[in-house]
Amino acid sequence: MFHRQISFLLLLISICPILSRSIQSDSFVDTSEDQDFDRYSVVSNKDLKVKNNDDSQKLVSLGQISGLASNTQNPNLLFIFHRGAIQWNQKSFPDGIHYDQKKFGPIEENTILLVDTRTGLLVNQWANRTFSMPHGLSMDNQGNLWLTDVAMHQVFKYSDGEIKMKLGEEFVPGNDEKHFCKPTDVVVSNDGSNIFVADGYCNSRLVKFDSKGNFLRQYSMKQNEKQLLIPHSLVLIETLDLICVADRENGRIVCFDSGLDDQQTGENDDGKIKIILDHPEIKTIYAITYDPIKYRLYAVSGGSGNDRAMGFTFDARPESFGQLISTWKPNHNFGEPHDLALSVDGRSLFVGEIHPNRIDTFDVIN
Repeated sequence: MFHRQISFLLLLISICPILSRSIQSDSFVDTSEDQDFDRYSVVSNKDLKVKNNDDSQKLVSLGQISGLASNTQNPNLLFIFHRGAIQWNQKSFPDGIHYDQKKFGPIEENTILLVDTRTGLLVNQWANRTFSMPHGLSMDNQGNLWLTDVAMHQVFKYSDGEIKMKLGEEFVPGNDEKHFCKPTDVVVSNDGSNIFVADGYCNSRLVKFDSKGNFLRQYSMKQNEKQLLIPHSLVLIETLDLICVADRENGRIVCFDSGLDDQQTGENDDGKIKIILDHPEIKTIYAITYDPIKYRLYAVSGGSGNDRAMGFTFDARPESFGQLISTWKPNHNFGEPHDLALSVDGRSLFVGEIHPNRIDTFDVIN
């Protein structure tokens, strides 16, 4: 699978001393001396069909699947964040920012589902009449769920099905320390001390908070640089001190210094741009996720014109960060993929789509 050549540009601006230079590559990773990559593949499996736990023959009807999150304690459990009967269309936000609450209201169905991926059986569900336009979903190491609602312009923290924290003001957009505008995703540091929010569809920034929700700083491109155009998905790579964002409409991955190791190193690089990964086959990029076991960065692109949506696996080791390992797709091709999740053991990939409303599954070999 490594025979054909794909060119990409990788700009590295000091991830570590050996990488403080610009690199241009025109090929996949050289796997001739790397047995791990030689055996690596992403194999399409059947779609995940969600079944009611009281009747295994009855399938659960899913709406647009905006968010997926693997359970951080159990590799066989997957959280799903979907929109029920509501669809995001031109009527949802008449002025592009404010949601038409009177016309649509909150979603009647349970929008958060917990599913056993081995059987498809529904383990739990909740949050009916709670959200208006679900978007991002993630789970931290403490087992808390983090969600964003682009209609409500808010971020939510849940624990055991109960809400523990809200960030942003309900249905009030903004771009200051207490407001978002259609926030898209959340990622939390391993110790829970830092919260990063991608903000969003009408702001071009990432926002960092402490564990209590106090504003710390924001991340954005410099004025003379191409601005983030819908920061859509986040990963935090703590071993490299990177917070990376899928810059959706620019079709690239931008990584900032996360500032998590500044106290240890004595440096003050928090917020500096470290890496821009720009691949010519990625016209738009919707979701990214990271494998901390094998040091791999996964991404899924959107379709554009004659270009089909595709999955990508990049090397995330410091000496070869951003080198393309492989591309992958389901047997039936992607429709409109929106989010991506990797099981905690790194053996299963899940892609949630918003058209058609389905979950593509993949086996990760090695």
